[in-house]
Amino acid sequence: MSGFFTHEFFVDPYPTYEELRGEPVRWEEELEGWVLTGYAEVAAALADPRVSRGGGPQDGDLLRRLLTRMMLFTDPPDHTRLRGLANRAFTPSRVEALRPRIAAIVDEQLAEVDEGEWDLIEGLAYPLPVMVIAEILSLPSADRALFRRWSDDVIAVAAGVGDDPERRERALRSAHALADYFAALVAELKAHPNDTLLSGLVEAETEGTRLTGEELLANAILLLMNGHETTTFAIGNGVLALLEHGEQRARLRDEPSLIPVAVEEILRYDGSVQMRGVSAGDDLAFDGTEIRAGETLWLAIGATGRDPRQFPEPTYFDIGRSPNRHLQFGLGPHFCLGAALARAEIQTALAGLLAGFRRIELATHEIRWHEIAVFRGPKAVPLALRR
Repeated sequence: MSGFFTHEFFVDPYPTYEELRGEPVRWEEELEGWVLTGYAEVAAALADPRVSRGGGPQDGDLLRRLLTRMMLFTDPPDHTRLRGLANRAFTPSRVEALRPRIAAIVDEQLAEVDEGEWDLIEGLAYPLPVMVIAEILSLPSADRALFRRWSDDVIAVAAGVGDDPERRERALRSAHALADYFAALVAELKAHPNDTLLSGLVEAETEGTRLTGEELLANAILLLMNGHETTTFAIGNGVLALLEHGEQRARLRDEPSLIPVAVEEILRYDGSVQMRGVSAGDDLAFDGTEIRAGETLWLAIGATGRDPRQFPEPTYFDIGRSPNRHLQFGLGPHFCLGAALARAEIQTALAGLLAGFRRIELATHEIRWHEIAVFRGPKAVPLALRR
């Protein structure tokens, strides 16, 4: 086995998962924790209230305080309170109302494409979710490059990319820059509220003491980070899967009504979320394996999509697969708040590509992958296109 979080693993984690398949709960000395690769076991852990996502003491420098106040890294009762606030602002009707704007952004980005070589990530997969989440959070378009740099720095630490002191110091500086920026933006929204998500969160804060200033900032940053990174990667992974399986791409072009179902298969087959690090808040047992309170659990969500106990012929990419209850958006109280938005963005991006170009081919023999512990996605997807 090549091991976890190596270059080979980031290029293709699935052989490693397959080697672990016979032991769905296994202690890995390399990771100093338990690795869960089975669908049933990971689903049980995601739904178990005794599994803790808490990020530790809520003190220390600003970066540490922000990370521990993000709802992704909190447990009840704090998580319940924060999630309740976000649910009030992030309503289904607000997400559904965004679909025309998402389609317009896709059309605008693809209208700029000249025939020839074009990078899917820089040309569509990155700007689409960033532009959407920026509008949701009331962020001016002129500041998007700043936010990309700041959020990338914080993401690198939040996702557990090594213990590089220089990387952490840069992330701390970016956290302060974000804090200063959001403080000014929040003040503006308090004086002049609008119908954006951030304005809704600010309004909820002003109704009482339910949301502190740092909680507001931390979860705005979380929405900014999770609002683009995983969706960008999912679009990249999805197009690569369709290019690798020409018969499925042809079927989808002939049957565009399958796009929502195809997106679920993309997420199952090669999801952008690969790992979640949590801990046992109490003594637990999964698959008959005893786990002690305080021990680390690595939930290999990427592995669960290819568990044959859950998915028949799991290595076969089938855009018509149904049912398809993958775990890419989690399960239970931590189910992804932005799942509906992510689905809308991925669906619209694929529909725009397939409708806009007769020829879509990969223009390289080698894809370079991000080396991030919890996510999976290509750095670039050069395509040869013809309208």
